[in-house]
Amino acid sequence: MENVTFHGEFHHVDGIQLDVVHGRKEPRNVPIYIGATGMKMMEMAGEIADGVCLNYLVNPRYNAEAMDALEAGAKKAGRKIDDIDRPQLVICSVDNDRKHALDMARKMMVQYLGQQPHLMKASGVSQELLDEIHQVLTWPATEEEIEGAMHLVPDDVVQMCTASGSPEEVKAKVREYISSGATCPILYPLGDPKLMIDIFSTGYN
Repeated sequence: MENVTFHGEFHHVDGIQLDVVHGRKEPRNVPIYIGATGMKMMEMAGEIADGVCLNYLVNPRYNAEAMDALEAGAKKAGRKIDDIDRPQLVICSVDNDRKHALDMARKMMVQYLGQQPHLMKASGVSQELLDEIHQVLTWPATEEEIEGAMHLVPDDVVQMCTASGSPEEVKAKVREYISSGATCPILYPLGDPKLMIDIFSTGYN
């Protein structure tokens, strides 16, 4: 590295060369995506990034706030929100056995309720449920503790923050994330992954 110059809040680095053994060594455009969850980071992503990877285990209503922050950041840079790619991680638990699909997602949600309550609270999970979970779940949690806490999380909370249930329910939920600002879902498969591939092979409708 030859030198580093500082302009405002951002650092501009010059003179870096990638050591490419075989392949093109000339400069190339590499899109930069930021995995933002909080609104300050979301606004910065709107200002400086090519795209933002929206988080999973959030209520689609969370996306409305995220879009406002992205748009505010984009305006600072003289851009529009449509200049920013917005893929979103989505927990996708689908199975012809609806209960099994919900339980797979429920188990993962319990772990996040215990480990990252700030994310769950931001997604609309009640403080009462968070408190109840923390009374029976320590962290790091054992498998037995996780399974023992699953009954505390009702189906509607699971479906609020994930695309889980029957094929029809899952596709409808993914459409909800898209209509709330995501440009493309990144599906995190639980349940039956082959069924997930099959139901989305023709798109989201």
